[in-house]
Amino acid sequence: MSLLKRLSLIVAVIAAATATAATSTAVRAQDFPSGQMRLIVPFAAGGAADIIGRAIAEKLGALYGRTIIVENMPGAGSNIGITAAVRAQPDGHTLVLASVAVAANVALFKSLPFDPLKDLAPLTLALETPNVVIVPAISDVKTIPDLLAHVKKGSSSYASAGIGSSLHLAAELFKQQAGVDITHVPYRGSSPALTDLITGRIDVMFDNASTALPQVQGGKVRAIAVTTKDRIAQLPDVPTVAESGLPGYEMSNWWALYVTAKTPPAVVAKLSADLRKALADPELAKRFDDVSGRIVASSAEELAAHTAREVKKWERVVESAGIRASQ
Repeated sequence: MSLLKRLSLIVAVIAAATATAATSTAVRAQDFPSGQMRLIVPFAAGGAADIIGRAIAEKLGALYGRTIIVENMPGAGSNIGITAAVRAQPDGHTLVLASVAVAANVALFKSLPFDPLKDLAPLTLALETPNVVIVPAISDVKTIPDLLAHVKKGSSSYASAGIGSSLHLAAELFKQQAGVDITHVPYRGSSPALTDLITGRIDVMFDNASTALPQVQGGKVRAIAVTTKDRIAQLPDVPTVAESGLPGYEMSNWWALYVTAKTPPAVVAKLSADLRKALADPELAKRFDDVSGRIVASSAEELAAHTAREVKKWERVVESAGIRASQ
């Protein structure tokens, strides 16, 4: 056989193999889902992440005509659950609901068992939830300028739900952009932190809206600003931090869905499109009012760009603050 004929044969074999692989992937996408699906929520049951995850799983499951099992895998700042999703069978049947922590943890932990930019295939940025800047109801602080003036008079403290939590990150971003020093007092969750804030032992807290709002409505704390770009419907008269004299400040605790990066692209594309359909259900918007969530329903490409930006943003904040989570 001549060299030309051998080359032609090799090219033909490669082309046939490529076509077969493409057809196989297309068939997998067309038949998807073909087995039990599960959504890993890498946080404890009962919180905002759990509410969001179960609502999305219910709507996506209805679209597919099957039940999607929700598995809570808390621990290590969500790293345990995300690692499980990265190592899952790459067939699209295991999704993970990640938060801003998936980006911040790159800087918070010296080493991670995964790279969020390489080992996760983005599906959709589902929604954003705000944090609310709150002070004790007995405090004289009523605005962000008041808070800055109070801080500059002497030592002040802020509470968080733990190192690396969205409460911690929001406050550190504020400190850096405002050029002030406020002592961080980490707690094991929002509840004990709120207890000390209400009594005045702590000066301020950048709490999640889902836990802050009942305290605001009950008159136990005062909301002086929200951390997102826009005001929220539940507190229409409360300005954003940016509106209050710190232009450019923006922080949201976002929630996004991913699968392991080894999942076939056609399956990833189908999941992304189907999740956006599920998020378009008007009932979800009402259910997410409980966590002050704003549905985004981005494309996979938009989530990829968003994740990369957030990794860079929080690397700067974490490194400047010298924050280090447990290893």
